[in-house]
Amino acid sequence: MCASNGLVYAPRMAGASILCATDLTEHSHRVVDLGVAAAKAFGARLDLVHVVDDADSWWPESPELEEVTELAREHTTRYEAGLEAQLQEEQKRCVAAGVECEAFVVRGRPWRLIPEVAQERSSFLIVIGPYGSGGKRAVDRSGVTERVLGSTAERVIRAADRPVFVSTGEEAIPDGLAGTRWLVGTDFSESSLAAVSWAKRAVARVGGELHVANVVIPAGGEEKPDEERTWRQVLRDQSKLEAGKKLDDYITQHAPEAQPHQVVSPEYPSHALCDAAVMVEADVLVVGTQHHSVLGRLLLGSTASRCLRIAPMPVLMVPERAR
Repeated sequence: MCASNGLVYAPRMAGASILCATDLTEHSHRVVDLGVAAAKAFGARLDLVHVVDDADSWWPESPELEEVTELAREHTTRYEAGLEAQLQEEQKRCVAAGVECEAFVVRGRPWRLIPEVAQERSSFLIVIGPYGSGGKRAVDRSGVTERVLGSTAERVIRAADRPVFVSTGEEAIPDGLAGTRWLVGTDFSESSLAAVSWAKRAVARVGGELHVANVVIPAGGEEKPDEERTWRQVLRDQSKLEAGKKLDDYITQHAPEAQPHQVVSPEYPSHALCDAAVMVEADVLVVGTQHHSVLGRLLLGSTASRCLRIAPMPVLMVPERAR
């Protein structure tokens, strides 16, 4: 790992910290705003980092290209100095907001380096943006507009062994996340239990509200009048009752302070979960992610991945091992 010459990188700092990775584009202010709010909420130092992708730092060694190569190096040096100046301005903004903040520029592949820096600096949370350098892009799928998730964001979430807070959405982020509503989606798995556990602690810190939702995709097709009920409709009602009881028991055991929500929907669970978050006016959506043995990497399920693409509020991705 290589640091630039201006802002000094230190592998370890004392005290709890949150790592906020910014690409310093026009969309990055919201990432830093979320990092500041999280640092205030958890009483932590904010480590602000910008990663210069070293894939763009290869220079030809040919004598015929020596003059052009030197000009390119000088241009890169000036460009990186400009990035450091931008990062220093963001650091000043964080300090003015009342947060202890360290800032540094490092070289490497962003998706690989961000989790490594978080581990080296003992950061318990990573804050990143959802988009790449190209900014916001969207596609229409089945009548639902989905944002195009940046490859760095997706890879960081896969590689990280700690929660990742993604600055999706556009609404202003409450100062210190005070009094915010957090909605957790659960399918009763170990990964969703890790998400519930994390959300419980967060809500306790900010004096907020905890909501837990389970999405039921019912058997039996669409609802029909009583006189047209079939065995499929009976099966549908039975599945709803059983899922509702399971959710009540789950809440009683793991989060008695939470408000339960059973969402019955034939849509994708991700769409139904985001709709539920909007319905309760949640400020944060919390989703658990599972760790599989394939190459030792985190594999994003379709629900978690789609939530990042359509959620109108920040999404906290909690890996199962972070419980």
